[in-house]
Parts: sequence; C-alpha cells; structure tokens
Amino acid sequence: MATNIIEFVFQRGEKKGRLRPVNRKDWGQIVGWWNDPEVRRLFDVHFVDQTFSDAEKWFAKAGSGEDERLPRSFVIEVEEDSKWLPVGTAEFYSERPSHKTAEFGFLIGDKMWWGKGIGTETAKRMVKYGLDQIGYKRIGAVSAGYNVRSLNALQKAGFQIEGIRKSYVFRDGQHHDQTVMSVIKP
Repeated sequence: MATNIIEFVFQRGEKKGRLRPVNRKDWGQIVGWWNDPEVRRLFDVHFVDQTFSDAEKWFAKAGSGEDERLPRSFVIEVEEDSKWLPVGTAEFYSERPSHKTAEFGFLIGDKMWWGKGIGTETAKRMVKYGLDQIGYKRIGAVSAGYNVRSLNALQKAGFQIEGIRKSYVFRDGQHHDQTVMSVIKP
C-alpha cells in the first residue's frame, strides 16, 4: 500500500504533506470531523450526526484502498515533529467507470490547518492521480458559494466553472448557490 502514498510540500511554508489510503483505523477521526458543526457547515449536503457504521458504508462504496483497485479515498496528513498527523480527507466518489468520470471532494477536518494551502495542494495531487493513474477523462466537483476557500482551492487545481445552481444549498436559514466545476483531460 505504500506505493499509493502521494507526497507533496505545501505552498505556504516547508511543511510536508501526504495523501495515504484511508483505512479502518481512520474512521473514528473522520466521523469526528463529519460531526463537527463548523466543519459540517462547509458540506453541500445536509445530514444528521454520522456514526462509525456510516463511515464504513461510505468508504466501502468509495474504495478505501483495502480492496484490489487503486484507492479512491485518502487521509490528508501533515508531518509534525517527525509524526504524520491526519488533518482531513480527499476522495473520488460517484464514479462512472464506463464514462471514465468521477466526482471529487476534500475536507480539512482539523480547523488549525484551514487556510494553509493544504486543500489546494491536495486537489492538485488528486487531479493528477485521477487523470494519470486511475484514467478519468473528467473529474467534477461542487462547492457551496459561501465556501470560498474550497472554491479557490479547486480553481487553483485547474477546475473550471461549468455553472451555478441558484439557491441550491439551504444553510443557516437561507438558500445559497452551488458552484459546479470540472477538470477535463485534454
């Protein structure tokens, strides 16, 4: 599985980062991020508190690297004091193999790492991995209009805006637009 680790250096500073396939021991941490109200507010979907069982179902569907194919779900880690600290997740989902397409999403769950360029570097590495190694022709992504950090990271990673879904996301008592984006392999 070590061959599926994607290493990089963040744009801001000299911190090392990497993407490694999600495994079962990560699910508790991930569920904690999913259930954090500040983190969850950034999701386009509105769901109730998640459980370990929900994580198991999600990663079984998305492909965690524990099966035979190239992994689709990763933990984002940063190196701190010679240890790897999990700070988020990145994954391809809603894969359509016959069309060579998938959707991409990422989450920086550790709020201490928000605004540090990790989302941008993660998106860049995942796009390259998806197009070059998995063989996708198109990778899509969506983001609520109020999630400016996500929108910026996706655009810096090469995603182009395809359209805006007006009043598509309901959060904090009001409707918000959702931006639909994609990267298409030439």
